[in-house]
Amino acid sequence: MESKGHFPYTKIIKGIREVLFMIWINSIVDGSKIFIVLAGPVLLLMELAGWMMTRTFRPVKLILRAVFLYYLCCVFALVFLPLPSLEEAAGLIYEVELMPMHCLVDACKNPMRGTLVILFNVLMTIPFGMFLRYYFGLDAKRVFLYSLALTTLIEFGQFSGLFFLFKGSYRLFEVDDLLLNTAGGMLGYLLMGKFGRNFPDLEQTKVITARRVMKLA
Repeated sequence: MESKGHFPYTKIIKGIREVLFMIWINSIVDGSKIFIVLAGPVLLLMELAGWMMTRTFRPVKLILRAVFLYYLCCVFALVFLPLPSLEEAAGLIYEVELMPMHCLVDACKNPMRGTLVILFNVLMTIPFGMFLRYYFGLDAKRVFLYSLALTTLIEFGQFSGLFFLFKGSYRLFEVDDLLLNTAGGMLGYLLMGKFGRNFPDLEQTKVITARRVMKLA
């Protein structure tokens, strides 16, 4: 038992374990399953179709597309899974939390968990903003709009019970999530601007052609 006046390390570790290991790690596991079973094979088929039409591809771009798709699968698992049981689904109603900065109220009630929820809501979309700037070369305005569009789609999916698959919200629509997720996308944009010079120019990366493949064969 911790004495008064000491920093609550045990509570901090417990809070991090609850949010990180019980939620994020499970989402990564579920996202990996979605990628391996569904998204990965679809990407592979699309890449093969593109190869057959152009007879060229850039390995670095292919890897980045695969990583980004894997990231999106993990985000899907984080915001929509697990699905409710039949018993839970029967009692669902449509719910929204429209009060801005309600997350600060939650943080005051439960500082550790509330702070971690805010932090991870921002962290979730940082890779999204980084990818949009690095891979597509989008400017700040378009990264902001795409980040807002992504989180709006997520929140609508949560409000509508996975786009009306269920007759009610099994995840709460929150205005704060719109703000925090969009902020995360913009932070990713800024981070890529800061460190992007250390990344290779995608247009200068190696191109694999059908002729080169035949020579290697």
